[in-house]
Amino acid sequence: MRVFLNLALLTAFSAASAAVPAPLNGIWTLTGFTVNGKAVKAPEPTLVIVGNRVSGRLGCGSYQGTISAGNNAVKVQVVPDPPPANVKCLYALPSDYHGALNAVTGYAITQDTQQLVLFSKTGRLTFQRIGYVTPAGK
Repeated sequence: MRVFLNLALLTAFSAASAAVPAPLNGIWTLTGFTVNGKAVKAPEPTLVIVGNRVSGRLGCGSYQGTISAGNNAVKVQVVPDPPPANVKCLYALPSDYHGALNAVTGYAITQDTQQLVLFSKTGRLTFQRIGYVTPAGK
C-alpha cells in the first residue's frame, strides 16, 4: 500500500510540474496568421515557451504570460510589456496578435516538432521552430 501511495504521489507531482508537453518548449517564429480566413500581417513575432511561461517579441515590443496545454487543448494568456520610458512603441499596446494568442483553444504540432499550429474558432497562428530551450531546474 505504501509503495502504491508513493507512486501515486510521484505521478501526481510529475503531472503538475509539467505544464506543457515537452515538444512545445522552444523558440518559435510566426509563419502564418489568419483571422476569419483572412491573412493578417504581424511584424515578425517570436514565441518562447518554457514550462508554463510564454514570452516573445512583436516588432519593437515584447510580451509575456502563461500557457497550459495537454491532449491538444491549450490556454494562453499574454499581455504586452510596457516599453521603457524613453521608447515609443506601437507594439506595446494590445494587438490582433495578442488577442489571437489569448483566444487559442487547441494546438497541433508536426511529428518532427518543427511546426506548431495554435488555433481558435476564428483564427490560426502557424509557427516554425527556430530554437530549443530547457526549462530551468530540469
